[in-house]
Amino acid sequence: MTESIPGRQDIFFHVGLSKAASTYLQKRVFPELKGIQYIHRNRYWKFQQIIEQSPGGRFLVSREAAERLEHRVLEFAGYEPTGKVILVLRRHDDWIASHYRRYVKNGGSFPLEKFLDQSTLLGNDWRKGGPCFKRMIEMIEIHFGSQPLVLFHEDLQQDRTGFMKQLAAFTDTSYDDEKIDHRPIHLSWSEKQLKLSRSVGRYVFRPAPSENPNRRFNRLRRRLRLWSCYLILGVAGLVPARYTNNEPLIPKELLEQIHRLYSKDWQTCRAYAEANNPET
Repeated sequence: MTESIPGRQDIFFHVGLSKAASTYLQKRVFPELKGIQYIHRNRYWKFQQIIEQSPGGRFLVSREAAERLEHRVLEFAGYEPTGKVILVLRRHDDWIASHYRRYVKNGGSFPLEKFLDQSTLLGNDWRKGGPCFKRMIEMIEIHFGSQPLVLFHEDLQQDRTGFMKQLAAFTDTSYDDEKIDHRPIHLSWSEKQLKLSRSVGRYVFRPAPSENPNRRFNRLRRRLRLWSCYLILGVAGLVPARYTNNEPLIPKELLEQIHRLYSKDWQTCRAYAEANNPET
């Protein structure tokens, strides 16, 4: 591990993606990295102040994004264009399925196809396919002038040791694996609960509530909505399965279509990581 050079700051930015192990990394992994000061997403709003109070330090800032990734990259690059970026990707179909489950959990009622039509997660027209994730990498290269560390959610699940070694090599840190809690962070809701929540959500929640100029009102409304969603999900868990239809929450055929449309993009990102990530 390299010693800190007085007056020089090494700053690493973890920009996401959201729904690609971000919460797990923020709560379980980043705090355990030795030789770097981790600035949690809860303190992200004052990361500049924290960094400027410790000249010559080494910092890791984490604030994940998806549709607002460009905004996050521009914000970080505007502060420190020589910083280094960490980007964790997740295979497109699995990534979209995870986003959709969260959408339904939070009161959404659109079917998956309509959700995609309303979203820009895969660009303005998801049916065209294309280099969705590769564009993210190129954007990072343009604004930071360096190659990001590209990691994969699937590797964290299947080859955690290799994932951690690459992260440590890129950030020039070390860690004690025994101190890292590997249990999942988020509670998983069953298919039945989510399907019933989606059905109820059609009648309880507006598909896209308008923003109020009063921020406190918006925060209170979001909190009340989340409490209502958890109540609905809890009650849904008590409802016998026979009261739900047999249609899947997420159509398998649609996920297969997404996988086909974006398979080239996925392979390109895999090849990029193999060529540019540090050797371990």
